[in-house]
Parts: sequence; C-alpha cells; structure tokens
Amino acid sequence: MLLARLSPKRRSGSSYQSIITCCARNNNITSTENHVAVRLVASRQISCHSIARVWPSRVFDGPKTSEYIKIVFNGDSNFDLRGSVRSYGRHNHVDFRDCETVDDALQLALEQGDYLSTAENAAMWSSVFRLLSKGQQRNVVHKEDVAQLELLFWDVFEVTMDSLPRMRPRDLATINLQLAKITNRVNSKHYKRLNATELALRNILLDESSSPQYSIFDPLAEAANQIVIDCEPRELSNLAYAYSLLEYNPRFDNDTTLLENVADTSLDCIQQFNAQDISNMMWAYTKLNVSHEPLFQAVGDAVAMKDDLTTFKPQALSNVVWSYATANVQHPGLFKKIGDEIATIDDLKSFNPQNLANTVWSYATANVQHPALFGKVGDEIVAMDHLKSFKPQELANTVWSYAAADIQHRDLFNKIGAEIVATDNLKSFKPQDLSNIVWAYATANAHHPGLFKKVADEIVAMDDLKSFKPQELANTIWAYATADVQHPALFKKIGDEIATMNDLKSFNPQNLANTVWAYATANIHHPDLFQKIGDEIATMENLKSFDPQAIANLVWAYAAGNIQHPDLFKKVSDEFVATKDLKLFNSQDLANIAWAYTVANLDASSLFNSAFRQKLLNRQNEFIDSALSQLYQWHLWQTKEKSNDNGSLPDSFCDKCKQSFSSADTRSSALQKDVVSELKSIGLHPVEEYLTESGYSIDALVEINGKKVGIEVDGPYHFIGRQPNGRTLLKRRQVESIDKLTLVSVPYWEWDKLRKDQSKKREYLKDILKFS
Repeated sequence: MLLARLSPKRRSGSSYQSIITCCARNNNITSTENHVAVRLVASRQISCHSIARVWPSRVFDGPKTSEYIKIVFNGDSNFDLRGSVRSYGRHNHVDFRDCETVDDALQLALEQGDYLSTAENAAMWSSVFRLLSKGQQRNVVHKEDVAQLELLFWDVFEVTMDSLPRMRPRDLATINLQLAKITNRVNSKHYKRLNATELALRNILLDESSSPQYSIFDPLAEAANQIVIDCEPRELSNLAYAYSLLEYNPRFDNDTTLLENVADTSLDCIQQFNAQDISNMMWAYTKLNVSHEPLFQAVGDAVAMKDDLTTFKPQALSNVVWSYATANVQHPGLFKKIGDEIATIDDLKSFNPQNLANTVWSYATANVQHPALFGKVGDEIVAMDHLKSFKPQELANTVWSYAAADIQHRDLFNKIGAEIVATDNLKSFKPQDLSNIVWAYATANAHHPGLFKKVADEIVAMDDLKSFKPQELANTIWAYATADVQHPALFKKIGDEIATMNDLKSFNPQNLANTVWAYATANIHHPDLFQKIGDEIATMENLKSFDPQAIANLVWAYAAGNIQHPDLFKKVSDEFVATKDLKLFNSQDLANIAWAYTVANLDASSLFNSAFRQKLLNRQNEFIDSALSQLYQWHLWQTKEKSNDNGSLPDSFCDKCKQSFSSADTRSSALQKDVVSELKSIGLHPVEEYLTESGYSIDALVEINGKKVGIEVDGPYHFIGRQPNGRTLLKRRQVESIDKLTLVSVPYWEWDKLRKDQSKKREYLKDILKFS
C-alpha cells in the first residue's frame, strides 16, 4: 500500500519512481497500486516508461483496473495503457541496424514479442528489405529451410498484424512500403535464383499467379485507410508508392480506394510535399493508372509556382514529366517550369542516361515544344566520350523523341547511329527498340545507311518474328520504305511473317495501311501479303475504325502495287456511300482514292458521284502538282474510258490538271538515250518525248510500215519485281485506249543483259518492233 499512501503534493516524480520500484521488487502490487499508477500516468506525473522499467508484465491486468482506466481517461476506451506500458517493457532499446542476416532480425523481433514498439516493428521490416538487398545467397536451397522460415515469418507477421490498431501513421506507412518493396523484389527475380529466405517470403506475400496476397495486404491497407487523414506528406507519398509497386489499389466497403483517399487527403497539404514526395506520388498514380485530375492539377500548379526547382534531383524532374506524359495529363505550366529549369543548368552531368531519355520522351509524348530543353539534352549526349552507359531502350527512346517532336539535331543522330553500328550485335535490343530506332531515323530524314543495314541484318537473322508486335512490324517496314533503303531480305522476312499468321485481328487499321503502303512505295512484290491484308479488311463489318488517310493509303497501295482485290475496293466504296462524309478527307486523300480506282479500273459509280466531284471543285486550290496529275488521269478514266459525266471536271480545272500532268519531269535517262541511239542505227527516226493528245509523254515514237508505235524504256521504278507497277500499267492502258497508240516496252533488265553488244541490241529492237 506504499504507493497508495503517497500524496502528489508531498512527493516528486523521483519519489514515485523509488516506491514503484520497491513495490515491484517485493512483488507487492495490489489493485490499489494499479489504480494509483493509472492516475499518475494520466496526470503525467510519471511516465509509462518509468513504470514499465520495473513493473511486472501483469501490470494493469484485471477487469476492475480496466474499468478504472476508462474512468480516469474520461471514458476513452480506445486508450491502451497496457499496450503503452508494454511498448516500453524491456530494459534496452532494440536496434535492428545491428542485425547481419534476416534471420537475426526476425529472431530479435520475436524475442521482444508484445514489447516490440510500432516504430521498432517498422524498423524491423526496413531491416529485412535492407538485408535482402545485400544478398544472402545459399548454394543449396532445402525445402525444410524454406518451410521453417515461413513459420518464422508468419510469427512475425502475427506480431505486426496485432499491433496495427495502435500504429502511428509514420510506422504504418513505413511497414506498407517495406513489405511492398520486399514483395516487388521476390516477384521480379527469377524464381530459380531465389534463396531460401526469398522463397519463404514469396510463398507468403504472393499467390500462385504472382499477385499480392490479399490476406496480408488488405488488412494493412485497411489500417492505413483508417489513419490516412492524419498522415504527413511523406507518409501519404509512401503509401501511394507502396501500392504502385504492388500494382494493387485496394477498394473498401464504401467503394472508395486507398489511392483515391490518399489523393483527397493530399490536396489539403500539397504545398508541404517536398520534391521526392511529389516525384514518388505522381509516379505511383501513373504506374497504377489511377486518374485523379484534382491531384495532378494541384501538383502541377504547386511545381509551376515554385521560385526554383533546385531541390529536385534529376530523377525527380524526370519522373514528374514522365508521369504527366504517360497519364496524358496536360499542364503547360509544369512542363515549361521543368523545361526551363533543365535548360538553364550549367551542365547535365548529374543526369543519368535514363533521366535524359525519359525527359525528352515525356516532352515528345505530351506534344510539348521546348527547343531549348531538347538542344541542351542533345548537346550533352553529343559531348559524351561514348554512349556505353546507355541501355538500348534509352538510345531508342532518345532518337524517337527528337523525331516525334520534329527537333533537328544531326550530331545527336550521328552519334547514336555510330554507337549502334559499332555494337557487336543487337541481341540486347528489343523489337520495340529496333522498330523505334529506324522509325526515328526515317521520320527525321536522318541519313544513316549503316544503321539501317545493321538493324535489318539483325531482324533477318532471327529465327522468327513472333516477338514483334504488329505495330513494330508495320513501323519497321514503313521506315525502310520512307527512308528509301533497299533491303529485300527484310521485306521478305516481314511479309512472310504477316502472310502466314492465322489472322490479323491484332493489327489496327494504321498497321494494315502502313504495311501495304510500305511495300508499294518500296516496289516490293509480295502478293501473299497483299492478299492476306485485303481479305482481312474485306471481311470486316465496317471500316469506321480506319481514318481517312489510312483508307486512302490502303487503296493507293493496292493500285500502285498492281494488286487486284475487287472485294477490298468494293468494301471501301460501299463505306464511302454509307458514311457520305467526304469532309473528313483532305485533298491528297481524295486524289489518292480517285487515282487508285482509276488504276484498278473497277466500277465505283456510287462513289464517284456529283458529291465527290463537288468536293474536288471546292478544294481545287489545295491540290499539289502530283495530286492534280492523279485527278487528270481519273478524269480521263471517267470521261474517255467510262463515259461518266459525274467524273467530268470543268474545263478550267481540267486544263490546270492537264498542265501539271504534262509538265512532269521528262528528262531522258542514260538507258533511254542508249535505246534511242540504237533505234537510229537500224534506220528508224525516233521522236523523243512525244506528247500524245491525251497528255501522256512517250519516250520515243517511231513509224513502222506507216503505223506509229510508241516505245517506253522502262527502268526499275516502272516495276515491282519483274511485274509492271500500277503507274506503268495505267499509262499503257490509257495511251492504247484513248490515243489508240500501240506501246512497246523495253524493260531495263533485258537491255542490261545485252551489255555493250550493239549487234544484239539491234536484233533485239527489230524483234520486239517486228521491223526488218
């Protein structure tokens, strides 16, 4: 009864401490002592720590004491005095930093049991992650070891879960983060390379599908959600970052999610977030694809309004713009602020390759212009001794960004191109890397034959192209056609891959259109590919997913490649009639479509009606010379070959089209001059560049036995493989049907085969002209 007789007016805290120590030594503790101790703690005349240092573990036990606690603490049944005392119930502070293995940390935690404070619980999991990261490899992993460790971890998890109700926000956020990092680590490593500790953790933290074990993370998330309103910025950021690592956004009974509640709470304290908090927070929401417009707007405003961004590390700057670009959130002020900050830094040596690549990628993806930023980054990379520290994806993303943003930096493209060409092989480059690289060089019109050959040779040498996505196949072949780089083996490899697929449902309209456009532009003959794509499109329910340019390029490619596919052309014309929305098609689209049907010579009266004709007239000042030439050939088809009045152009517009058509470059090639010379040597009098009444220019016109014969000297660009292309066939058809002139072709390969043997050349000409 010593403690009960003490009067607060007569005793100091040290006196109380002496007496409770005496009581404890004599094991002389009654319910009265318990009640007084409760009152002393409540009045703050003595601390829980002071009692716990000497008080036995049964302190404050019993229903009467529990009821008294509620009375003293104003009826607050949530005040856990026993838990508060127990958290101090050991003689020495536990420091997990001294642990050398995960086993040590777990054993130390279990030794403390209920006495382990929530802060130390958090420190324990931090220690586990730190020790895992150090690596604890074991030569042989025994199932018994894994099973034993699992039991040990389950015991520790029980301690952690039991302490959730009394955890402070900081400790709870830390535990969530560390467990997420541990889960991410054991999930990302190859299963066969895990040691026993990692295997045990994997078995506990992940289910069979490698998803987070909800029985563990849902209670953690629920506990975090209960105290989220009391969290500081760093704690909010850590919670969001933790669940982004898990790729899991817990949903609660009230149909809200953890990240939604974290974001709502963050709005009230966004100005207090430091650079790292902002970076981690925005990265997390983007990684989890969680849309929260107010949060993105508030963070963007906060960053844009800062006096400077000197507290932001390169990684933070890069992460922030990457988040906004990936989430497709527009915030010009934020992009300008960060762009200006980077552009005015003395040098970018503190930026690693990933920071540089991700930064320019973000601006290109967000379609934000900042020439000074691109100039700064490009100059920094060019000034480097070498680019060996750049990963393949970083090289690819960098050139892709400059091309997509339409930023010219020849030195940068030369530097990266040289680095890639000097690489022994490109096996470390993923299909997307290879595709993006050649797409970038083609788009930027950056000439680098060595690079294109290196990439093409790498692709051709692959066993198959199953690792390439449809867009990667389409973009690759588009790049070679656009850059006018010849590599028949590459075109064959990709064409064969597509033609032998079961179906092309994974190809979007742009992929399909770009693929056939590329083959037609490069003059590559691959009938199976065209047939496969044509069949796929012809059987579609409709073409609403095709944009106007894709439709125009599609039919143009089939016509240019001289590929017959009536079902495809009918599908397109029917789609036009069904939609009747010609205003979506630009002038070049309309010209390409008109020309394509002209070459195919397929009836499309429902398409080429008065509305189509009127659309051409409304845009007659928008057509470039090549488009005017196409329209003139369409006019000839409609009026001279089909007698369709709707295809008749007014005289003034028709004259304009004919002028562009007839004034096209008609300079004679060396091949043509050689043929004309031999024509003269056999007694003929050729007229060079003869202009027919319809407006076509013929390479040479001769008269044989009173009959005029046109001679066309056809070089490589008149053919796809050894077959005449669409342009060549259209000329032959219209000259013969409209001008009633017989045309004879001299293919380049037949003439080249005769070499310099003039006698053979003369005999060849006499034979094809039937002239003796």
